[in-house]
Amino acid sequence: MVPIYLLGILLRFGPQHGYQIKRTLAENVADFTSIKLPTIYYHLEKMEREGWVSAKRETEGTRPERTIFTITQKGREAFLDGLERQLALTYRPTFDADALFYFADHLDFSQIIRRLETYVTQMERSLAEIRRHQLAISADLPQDHRVCVGIIFSHHTLHYQAEKTWAQTTIKALLSGGNTDAQATDH
Repeated sequence: MVPIYLLGILLRFGPQHGYQIKRTLAENVADFTSIKLPTIYYHLEKMEREGWVSAKRETEGTRPERTIFTITQKGREAFLDGLERQLALTYRPTFDADALFYFADHLDFSQIIRRLETYVTQMERSLAEIRRHQLAISADLPQDHRVCVGIIFSHHTLHYQAEKTWAQTTIKALLSGGNTDAQATDH
């Protein structure tokens, strides 16, 4: 997925150096992905070897030399191929908490409940931040792109809401010693 984001950023926002790309990612897609600067440079170098981007070294005044990356025609084709592969829409989530609950007999349930309560608060904060960011970036987008960005935000919002509901249901089950399967089917 990293190459798709990097190629897409270069396609949409034009030539940029690595740190500019990192800033553009942070400002535009941080809700959807987290790509660290070393990862960006690793993939840019790899994409340059593949011929997906061209690199031009330049110096401004007394600043150190920097490399400006531009998407090539081959990169545009790779970007579109990557997007088309995403149409498979596969989904097989794994959750770190599953190991926690599988081996929960080695923990104090009150400790798990406290952590779940903190998690619910984190999900509420994340939901508020997603709503805030959606409003902030959507205002500057053309209407047709606003719809697509809204779909992304909706997808993430639903997942955060599901996690919040799961945590709340799990807290209730742990407090009552009840069965989460029966409660989960009520939603």
